[in-house]
Amino acid sequence: MSGLLKQRQSLHQRIRDNEAQINQLEEQIRVTHKMASMGTMVGMVAHEFNNLLVPIINYAELALKDEDDRELTHKALTKTLEHGQRASSIVKSMLGMIRIQDQIHEAIDVQELVNETLQCITRDLSKDKIMVSQAIPDTLFVFGDPSQLLQVLFNIIINARQAMLQRGGTLKIEAKPRGTKTEITISDTGCGIPDDLIDKIFDPFVSTKTNETKSDLKGTGLGLAVCRDIIEAHHGSINVKSQLNQGTLFTITLPQNPNT
Repeated sequence: MSGLLKQRQSLHQRIRDNEAQINQLEEQIRVTHKMASMGTMVGMVAHEFNNLLVPIINYAELALKDEDDRELTHKALTKTLEHGQRASSIVKSMLGMIRIQDQIHEAIDVQELVNETLQCITRDLSKDKIMVSQAIPDTLFVFGDPSQLLQVLFNIIINARQAMLQRGGTLKIEAKPRGTKTEITISDTGCGIPDDLIDKIFDPFVSTKTNETKSDLKGTGLGLAVCRDIIEAHHGSINVKSQLNQGTLFTITLPQNPNT
């Protein structure tokens, strides 16, 4: 009898050890995806930083040419400050997205979350012939970890941009209350998702971008799987609808407070 009891205790211990290992692996996957997202950002950031640094240098040179022209110097310094603040804001958003720490769940303003996500992208999407449309009420909140939810929106919006790069289009981000929850929708008018992939799009290692040659367009197949895990861990849901050559719509539902 005691031998059977020991076997049972040993089995329970192995189960607990396996669960701990699974949790650790899941966390490693989330961290890996953050780093992959960071890699996507690097190419875009390098280009945008060059666009910011060139006018900063030009304005500084202009101010030094005629130091007695106070009006010209003031204008040059003002423009330099504007571009410097823009660069600082980009770096701050990037660091906020990739920070690795214990989850901190709090009330998050949806409008601020979307704006910070677009800030992370660093790219003026109008340069890609993509029009951004937002319809988000003031003081609409979700409850969760800001870094993780930023990661989810970043991944979906980057996918939308990539789907519209060939011909441009419209990125629409909307949010509205649904009882005690908040519904966020992100839609694009891009190439859409093939029918044979739509039911697998949240599975690990499934990607619609396997044939891309540019590094910032390749997919790991982990992005949407991690997004689903994050949303479900927040007691929310994420769904997708898509039509080939017409566009894609993601719907995310999240609680507004910890009790829902």
